[in-house]
Amino acid sequence: MVSAPPKAPAARPELTRLQIWLFAFPALPGAFIILPMNIFIPAFYASHTAVTLVQIGTVTSLCRVIDALMDPAIGFMSDSLDNRRGGRGIWGVASAIICCIALYFLFQPSAHTTVLYYGTWAFVLYLGYSLFEIPRNAWSAELGSRPSMRTRINAAVGLFTVAGSLIFWLVPVILFRVYGTTGFTQKTLSIIVWLYMALMVPAALCIMHFIPGGPPGRATAPTWRDLVHSLKRNRPLALYFLAIGLWATGQGIWLSTTYLFLNDYLRVGSAFPFIMIVFFLSTIVAIPLWARSERRLERHGIWAISIVLTAATRPLALLLTPGMQNLPVILLLTALGGALSAPTNFAPAAILGDVVDYDIWKTWTNKSGIIYALNTLITKTTLAIGGGAGFIILGWVHYHAGRMNHGLPLTGLLSCYTVLCSIPQLIATAIIFRFPIGRRAHTLIRHRLHGR
Repeated sequence: MVSAPPKAPAARPELTRLQIWLFAFPALPGAFIILPMNIFIPAFYASHTAVTLVQIGTVTSLCRVIDALMDPAIGFMSDSLDNRRGGRGIWGVASAIICCIALYFLFQPSAHTTVLYYGTWAFVLYLGYSLFEIPRNAWSAELGSRPSMRTRINAAVGLFTVAGSLIFWLVPVILFRVYGTTGFTQKTLSIIVWLYMALMVPAALCIMHFIPGGPPGRATAPTWRDLVHSLKRNRPLALYFLAIGLWATGQGIWLSTTYLFLNDYLRVGSAFPFIMIVFFLSTIVAIPLWARSERRLERHGIWAISIVLTAATRPLALLLTPGMQNLPVILLLTALGGALSAPTNFAPAAILGDVVDYDIWKTWTNKSGIIYALNTLITKTTLAIGGGAGFIILGWVHYHAGRMNHGLPLTGLLSCYTVLCSIPQLIATAIIFRFPIGRRAHTLIRHRLHGR
């Protein structure tokens, strides 16, 4: 039985530009976690410790799957915590404390570090990040009731995420005169840990104090029966989860092989920070341009076009010959990739916000926290499957990280980086292009929700 609909939330002033930027700012230090864990730290452990590629792939996948299975509990608790006790903002403070501890140990491995050490602190870090990510995403859906405001909020979060990723790669460049290298060492990783501590804790406290909580008429916490009810009746939610899962699987394969492709095959590992700087600078420039295109295109169309263009340009990297002499062309292709993939930083979250509104309309129960938790669970699990698969495939073909590879091992790397990663993502576009909730549908949903 569906309960009686709750009263429409009272109108309230929208977030100011300053509040939007303040709400989005924690994504900057948060990028110090998610970026290196997806693209750098596993390869760093494989090259600098006794942990093997197969061990890293297996343990990383296991840690992320276990962490992801805990995300629904975080979503339920986030939905049920009363606003008078800090609401969703208090989770950011807890996350900052846990992540500070985990980063300190995970970013300081020794040459004799074991897979148990890596797995323990990787799991703690994943869990700590979930405490920040899930409530923040649900909060953003509550703060942005209009599609345009939701896009602005998620675009700001995306910009700060990319800016944090950019800063991560700038750190060793800035410290070149101090440490004599632009590569990542124990000392540069230590600086990143302290920078995270200095930025994340104050930011989490600020948004808890200055950003309004959820709507005063927000429904009580949902039950597991409510969740099952939504999964049965909410077709757009099922389609979204299928699409994001396919996309994340391919992304996991690509991320896990990026550093190895650039360092081992193209032999430009010493310029890796510069390559990442170019990638994220181009993404920062492209995000506002892609966001403006929403005036003419549907958000799901923007995301799908981005995926197709990104997949089409990846094989261009195979035309390059190894060596620093091709660095300018590598940087050009990197800038192109960063610009084309920019919508993935804001479009999926904004689309899911529309799906949450549809779910509230269908069930009259606000499950934004648990829905975003399920989104995180699916994304983490499929990223882990993709990332683990990338390393496991390389292990099967006897690929050796940090060395020159030929024959089957090299073919395995090139295939993962340019082709295999794109297959599930292109399948996802068939779903995304035909997504049922567009601009007109969401306007109708909002009118019915607010009784207009």
